[in-house]
Amino acid sequence: MSIRNKILSAFEQAEAEEDAHAHRDLLTFVLVGGGPAGVEMAGAIAVLVRNSLRTQFRRIDPTSARILLIDRSKKLLGAYADDLSKGAKNRLEKLGVDVRLEQGVDQIDADGVVVAGERILSKTVIWTAGVAPSLAGKWLGAETDRAGRVRIQPDLTVPGHPEIFVVGDTASLDQDGKALGGVAQVALQQGHYAGKAILRRVTGKPAAGPFRYFDKGTMAVVGLGYAVLQTGKIHLKGYFAWMAWAFVHVLSLAQPGLRVSVFLQWTWTYVMNQRGSRLIVNHYGQAPTAASPPVPVIQETNYVR
Repeated sequence: MSIRNKILSAFEQAEAEEDAHAHRDLLTFVLVGGGPAGVEMAGAIAVLVRNSLRTQFRRIDPTSARILLIDRSKKLLGAYADDLSKGAKNRLEKLGVDVRLEQGVDQIDADGVVVAGERILSKTVIWTAGVAPSLAGKWLGAETDRAGRVRIQPDLTVPGHPEIFVVGDTASLDQDGKALGGVAQVALQQGHYAGKAILRRVTGKPAAGPFRYFDKGTMAVVGLGYAVLQTGKIHLKGYFAWMAWAFVHVLSLAQPGLRVSVFLQWTWTYVMNQRGSRLIVNHYGQAPTAASPPVPVIQETNYVR
């Protein structure tokens, strides 16, 4: 919500800005990190600019916005196959995203970023390169990997501490010679395993076998009507991958009635190219005072997604 508000507010500020030279800074969006989060957000912003906001303003041209996606790696979506990575990159570039690979961000401040020695002025910099793990390794005095995640045993416990389970982004575990990624599916399956292991202990049952991650496949959406999907040796990109993504997400909803309503809403949005509610909402803002004018609520601004 806060990221959505920030992006939409940038367009509103540019519309109200008298100095035309300031428009470029306000309408330059820099995303740092070319993983699924960065790719999906870059695609969402590009679709927002090209479709939803194109005719919403009088003084500015939303399609003049610059969207930069920066990553140190040689390819986007590092965990995906090369053909899917290239497909995602080509799709983003067709949407107008400036993809810069093998370039690092040297500095981030209130005025923008410095990328490979180049100063890029921007009022909106979004970090999509992941988060640092917790300090659990230091608390426990346990061995950690280069990222600071706790090295754990196949039963998800800390070596020398069978009473301590570590799962998710804080844990580092290899399977078949490769480190398991810090993604939701790994964390969920580890959580289920740890919960069952604890239950078996307290009920006096023998311990289960080592944890084994089952890869259900990974997907990333790259703008409206395009996605990449990888599961085992199956690689799929384009419209059909996007349809598979939508199908999986609808099925993941708990209530049948909610599945139907979401499906109908998505269908209407796709066919009519119309978005949902168009509000910039500030749930936690302080009440306006005489010294600080109230923040305007814009009723004709679209969702990022």
